[in-house]
Amino acid sequence: MKNKSISRIVLAALLGVSLLLPASCSSRKATILPNEFTRTEAVVPNPMKGFAAFYEKADQDASLEYIGLKFNEIYSYENGEGKLNSAELDYRLLNVAERGHSAILRVYMLNPGYVDSVQTGLFLPDELYEELKSAGDIYSTHTSAGVLEYPDFNSEKLISVMTDFIEQLGRRYDGNPSIATIQMGLYGSWGEWNMSGCGEGNCQMTNKNLQRIIESYVSSFKKTKLMGRNPSLGYANEFPIGYHDDNFLFNTSDFHKKNSEWKKLLRKQNYSYGTLQQFYDFINGNGGKYKPLWDVWKTQMFGGELSLQMYQEPFGPLWSGTEREALEYCINQFHMSWLMGVGVGGIPELNSDEYKEFRKVAGSFGYDLYIDSVTGKDRMFKMTTAFGNSGIAPFYYDWVLEYRIIDAQGDVVYTYRDSEFRLSELLPGDTAESVFFIPEELKAGEYIVRARFVNPAEEVSKTVMPLRLSNNNEIRDGFYELAHLIVE
Repeated sequence: MKNKSISRIVLAALLGVSLLLPASCSSRKATILPNEFTRTEAVVPNPMKGFAAFYEKADQDASLEYIGLKFNEIYSYENGEGKLNSAELDYRLLNVAERGHSAILRVYMLNPGYVDSVQTGLFLPDELYEELKSAGDIYSTHTSAGVLEYPDFNSEKLISVMTDFIEQLGRRYDGNPSIATIQMGLYGSWGEWNMSGCGEGNCQMTNKNLQRIIESYVSSFKKTKLMGRNPSLGYANEFPIGYHDDNFLFNTSDFHKKNSEWKKLLRKQNYSYGTLQQFYDFINGNGGKYKPLWDVWKTQMFGGELSLQMYQEPFGPLWSGTEREALEYCINQFHMSWLMGVGVGGIPELNSDEYKEFRKVAGSFGYDLYIDSVTGKDRMFKMTTAFGNSGIAPFYYDWVLEYRIIDAQGDVVYTYRDSEFRLSELLPGDTAESVFFIPEELKAGEYIVRARFVNPAEEVSKTVMPLRLSNNNEIRDGFYELAHLIVE
């Protein structure tokens, strides 16, 4: 086994004391009979991986929902003071948790998709808008849909409001078990750090000012994973954050250099978003401007959104041929944990054969955890469980490993939570061990030892999605039977 990490266990207080014998008995014997573990295909759905959907659009194959909030939906501003309005986000997070899912959260100020005869695409609290407008820090440009307004993102007033919002958001939501990741939006169209084509005015945020926003996020969120759009902006490459490519597959990778058929398909499309390998260049150091970020995935999450072009002819279905090859190549190259659809957030309708392939692709994202082996030392009352990861990324949170001992009547007589096992450090190709000491005070009899990883969202919902392993020994709800135990 490679890179084993053995967690050291200290015996905890026993549950069900009435079922235990006095601790003075020293000549006890335990016979530990480990189960054999058969590997299965990657489980779909599984927490925080696979294909994601927009809020309330998720189906039975999803585990993630994207929550996009307008800035004035979550932040008010009156008499020069800002206040986090958590009611709407709390409501959505509860709904997401009750569906057994986790949230991808982004807050934005500007959305060009909301421009018509009434809306201008800018979503600031009224008083803040008026202050910025009076200071000459609101600009406008004409589009085919109407007038688009946008602020001067370098305005000191706006930057102070943004950092205040981030700090309040962190105080309330850092470590929230219903949130998988927070995308550091706010700046740019759709919160994507991009203001190209904004017309006249000071709309491009300077690197120094965007750095202030990133620093505020990083200092405010110590537990919840953060994602940025572009590591070449705001010196983002210097911070411990992950990234999301919202034009995934269309301009993500260097695959077109390796596959001439894919290059031909791309040429038939409109690639006005940038070069065919833009995201690749960003991760690769942006032409030598900074150290390449190819190892960031080991500690930080990567995700994204399928490009709209991928749904258009001549690409067709993404689940076969050159399209499938390109999709798999890009998922693997960037160690993607999840990917969203576009528009309403869904995947195009699939026939039965395409659906089978879709599920295979969904299982190929992120982690693929499994029980490698269980071994026991009878006289030491010691059982060791080795876990492996055959995926392309780790599970990014340290969910607690829980053991339970079940008696012949099906009752739980002992529970132990190994909080020292670092699930997030179990990288692809590695194994890690957890040592569980069986209490010698157990009454003589036969028992079953089970284990699971505890989804912390149990704190807020009874319908959480369990973390499932690619093994055949699941009992239910993410519990796996490790061994049969005989105590004498």
